[in-house]
Amino acid sequence: MLLAPWEEFFLATAKDLPIGKALVPSVDPDTKKKVERALSNVEMKNKEAAYQAWLGYYNSNKKVGKDKYRLVELANEFSRCMGLDSPPAIPKLVLGKMGLKNIPGLCSK
Repeated sequence: MLLAPWEEFFLATAKDLPIGKALVPSVDPDTKKKVERALSNVEMKNKEAAYQAWLGYYNSNKKVGKDKYRLVELANEFSRCMGLDSPPAIPKLVLGKMGLKNIPGLCSK
């Protein structure tokens, strides 16, 4: 299981499983280029859907979603990991339903 540092609280929900921490492996530059190339082939609509789904999922999580400003920082980091220069725009209605209207760092349409 791969977890970001801010997801480590998930381990508490799986106490009965023999999960331990491992060192972060080094990333081979060749592999990194292959992943970046593969991400460049993913259609923008899929990246937009993934970003919105990520934001919705973690917004509903009490640990991550309680600080909306940090949530948006993490979401925008996720968008950069998908190779986007700026986060995708989300419909204003959706942002309103998520309670994320007027949070800096979000783009609306």
